[in-house]
Amino acid sequence: MIGSINQKRYPVKNSDVKILLVDDEPDILELVGYHLKKEGYTVFTAPDGQQGIDIARRQVPALIILDVMMPGMDGMETCEKMRQIPQLKDTLVVFLTAL
Repeated sequence: MIGSINQKRYPVKNSDVKILLVDDEPDILELVGYHLKKEGYTVFTAPDGQQGIDIARRQVPALIILDVMMPGMDGMETCEKMRQIPQLKDTLVVFLTAL
């Protein structure tokens, strides 16, 4: 998927693409993570915003999938804090919600 987008200009293997999932629901982390790993992506998971920020800072993923509604720090606040980290300011972010 992500690797395929730029395949002609920037050949990338899916296994080279890091994706971070941040969600307080373990079932969502497991389900989404399973499908991304099945496609060959390197997947990191975090059960809350602060752990997501810590992992993102260390791993610098190409994509962050954030749950909008989490206890404590919600997805919007987590995203705002991630954007303050220079190496994450241009990282793609997708918000996930179960409305």
